[in-house]
Parts: sequence; structure tokens; C-alpha cells
Amino acid sequence: MDTVPSPIRVAVLGVGFSANVFQIPFILALPELFKLHSILERRATAEKSVAREKYGHTGVQVVTTFEEVTGDPDVDLVVVSVKDPAHYEYSKAALLADKHVILEKPVTATSAEMRDLIRIAKERKLVLAPYHNRRFDGDFRTVRTLIESGKLTDLVDFESRFDLRADWPMGEPGGAAGIVYGLGTHIIDQVVCLFGAPKTVTALLDNGRGEGHPDVDDSFTIHLRYEHTPVLVTLRSALHSVASRQVRFIVRGKETSYFKFGLDVQGGQPQIMFKGMAPLDPGFGEETEDMWGEYGKRENGQTTFEKYVMLQSTIGSYTDYYRNVAAAINGVGTLEVTPEDAELGLRIVEAAKQSAKEGKTVTFA
Repeated sequence: MDTVPSPIRVAVLGVGFSANVFQIPFILALPELFKLHSILERRATAEKSVAREKYGHTGVQVVTTFEEVTGDPDVDLVVVSVKDPAHYEYSKAALLADKHVILEKPVTATSAEMRDLIRIAKERKLVLAPYHNRRFDGDFRTVRTLIESGKLTDLVDFESRFDLRADWPMGEPGGAAGIVYGLGTHIIDQVVCLFGAPKTVTALLDNGRGEGHPDVDDSFTIHLRYEHTPVLVTLRSALHSVASRQVRFIVRGKETSYFKFGLDVQGGQPQIMFKGMAPLDPGFGEETEDMWGEYGKRENGQTTFEKYVMLQSTIGSYTDYYRNVAAAINGVGTLEVTPEDAELGLRIVEAAKQSAKEGKTVTFA
């Protein structure tokens, strides 16, 4: 008789935006797989704690030092959702303490740091899972399904955009500062999933808002070319995009196309779940009709267009990310987003930065 694994005991580092919007709600949604064991909140006191106020009803422990996490034998999995300069340091320490790790993006500042984490995880037979949750966006799952099912064929042009109007400070030069790390790693990972490693990288990185240090990018355009397909991949992002409908995907084949506007809705829904909506509620992750993409096809000299609604199988679901991580930890599945994928994405970022700095196309290796 098969035994049901005990819930994986999770420690979440931090109580900021990522933890509250993209991590903890989805952990709590899967009590058969995960138990929210502890939250690291350095400023918590006996009298006041953000984590206790929000999640005290779950029985979670609130700790104030990282050593309380790494030294606790009851912690199985550490979610590293602190600010990105500490990602490498915290992840390495957690792995060396024999904890599995979910690592928020940008995973590390350099591909070399990521390779070191991969080495440690392999040596200790631990799961190191990059939190590239955007593979589980409904719009990307739809694009992937259209390509893999043959509805989008003979691709020649693939454009993915992640634009916002935001006042985010981007920090000082160096490390993982800039939008190519902040938002770019999301859409880079998606094309890594679809097309793998590119042959060449050509990039422009700019500070279009003229805010902060001029060497810290708040917008970029990256072109990727491949050996195995003629498709030209264009990745773009800008923090100064004021538009009622932000472009998300423009995909063109020789006789087919797919256009999509608007960002996946899951990023907004968790913020209201405490008023009634949770990740497993009916309608969570579903788009309204005005956000549906348009699929076009030319056949027998006739061109037709149709609104392409996401099928149930392609509705966005970050809970599926966590289900996948649980399967990998329990030895009954493999990671959808591997640490090697994240390392490849970082090498693309590094090539893009080199291309922009030198003003030339970089051959990718």
C-alpha cells in the first residue's frame, strides 16, 4: 500500500511583496502538500509582527534570525524571497543546511553563482527550484499550447513584452540592478522553455525615464537568433509604458498568428484573496473576454480571425508550480523549471549586457 507523504514543511524568508503575493497564498492553498512552518521577519517583536497579524491563524512560527531557519530540523524547504542581493548567500546556506530551496528571481546576479548553487544541490541531492512562475501564466501556457499543438506553425517572428507604468527604483549599477533582471528574466525564461539556447544575442538597454543612475536600465530590447529555427525572438520591457492595453505577445508564422494584450491576472488576485478569493476558488486565474488573444489563420486564400479563449488546461495556475516542486521533492516528478534553465537565462542576460555595452551582436556560448 502506497503511503501518502507528509506535508513539506516550509520556511519563507521575508514578508514583502513576493512572499505575500506570489508565495504564501499558494503554499496555504495546498495543505495536503505543504505546511507553512515558519516566516523569517527580522523586525518582528513580541508585541508586533506583520507575519503574525496576517498568518498567525495558521499556526506559523515567526522567527527573527536566519539561523533559526537553517538550524531547525523540522524545516524541509526554504523559500528565498528576500531582496535579490542576498539570494546567493541565503540559498547557499540553506542548501548547506540540507534544505530544499525555492529561489525567487532574479535567482542570482551571475551565472557563475547559479552554477555553484547547482553544484551544491546536486552533491547533496536537494531540489533547487527557481521561482520562474511566469511559465505558469495563462497567456504563456496558451502560446505554448498553440505552438506544441501545431496551431502556430513555421514561426518567423515571436515578440514577448512585459511593459508597465511603474515608479520602481532600480538601485545602483552592479549586481542584479535593472529591469532586464527585474522583469526580463521572466520572459527570457519563457523563451528558454520554448526555444532553448540562442545562437546570437543583440540588445539595447536604456534608462528611458532618466531617473537614478543612467547605467541602470529601465527598458530593453533583446533580439535572439537560433540555429534550429528561423524565428526572430524579440523581448521588450519598459517601465514608462502608459497604455490602456499593454501588448503581451505577437507571434507570427507563415500562415498563422496570435496577438495577446494584458498581463496574467494572478498577480492581482492574491492581493484580494483575504477578502474572499483564494487560488483554488472557481474563476481564479481566468481572464475576462476583453483580454482573450486573437488567433489568425490563412488557408485556401482566405484569412480568418477568432478570439482565442484559454482552455481549462491553460488557465494560469501558480499552484501548479508548487505542485510540481512538491512532486520533485517527493521523488515522483521532475522540475518544470530547472536550475539549469535559470542558469541559461542568466547567461542570456549577461550576453545582452555585453551586447548593449559593446554595441554589437554577441555570439552565444
